[in-house]
Amino acid sequence: MSKKNKIKKRSTKEKFKIYHEFYKRSGLYLFLGKNFLKLILILASIILIILLLDKIFDLKHQQEIIRNFVEHQKPIYVYLIFIISESIMGIIPPDIFIIWAKTRYIEHPYLIVTILATFSYIGGINAYYIGLLIRRLPRVKKFISVKYEKNFDMIEKWGGIVIIMAAMFPLPFAMISTIAGIVNYPFKNYLLYGLTRYIRFYLYAMVIFGVLKNFI
Repeated sequence: MSKKNKIKKRSTKEKFKIYHEFYKRSGLYLFLGKNFLKLILILASIILIILLLDKIFDLKHQQEIIRNFVEHQKPIYVYLIFIISESIMGIIPPDIFIIWAKTRYIEHPYLIVTILATFSYIGGINAYYIGLLIRRLPRVKKFISVKYEKNFDMIEKWGGIVIIMAAMFPLPFAMISTIAGIVNYPFKNYLLYGLTRYIRFYLYAMVIFGVLKNFI
């Protein structure tokens, strides 16, 4: 190995050590651990709620009522409500829509989950542009900066890692996307990191569908 390659290799290791020390000191690893634990607890809670509902209402016997109800909901309205929710604060938990996908489209629910994930991704982009708009409104920007100071600090410290965490873990994806727009985070990087939103939807879908298959 040439001397130049050795220097390059050593430089990469040194950069890794610097980043590792910074993330360790800034509390990133603790932050990741807490949110991973939250993710497990949320998934466990979803399973528990479905099982409890089955005990109370006997979901298997109620499946025709459930199916008739969701079949009368026009998909275009559901998608519209969803994309608005994902663009503004994430008002409605995406898990409700994932359950709808399984109940409404029994034969190909993962296709609908893919559509939902795409709408969520687009909703995040909308939220980013809302942030760019807020950036031009000093009073609104100041209000949000104070109210969500902790989220601003996280993006300033950890950048794209926070966007990935918001896309995959129990963090407000729409709000983080809006803040990314407010601080003028590089849009190309945002688009790339935001793609991890798909992982979140497929992960939740696998867990939820695994439980629902006994009732639907």
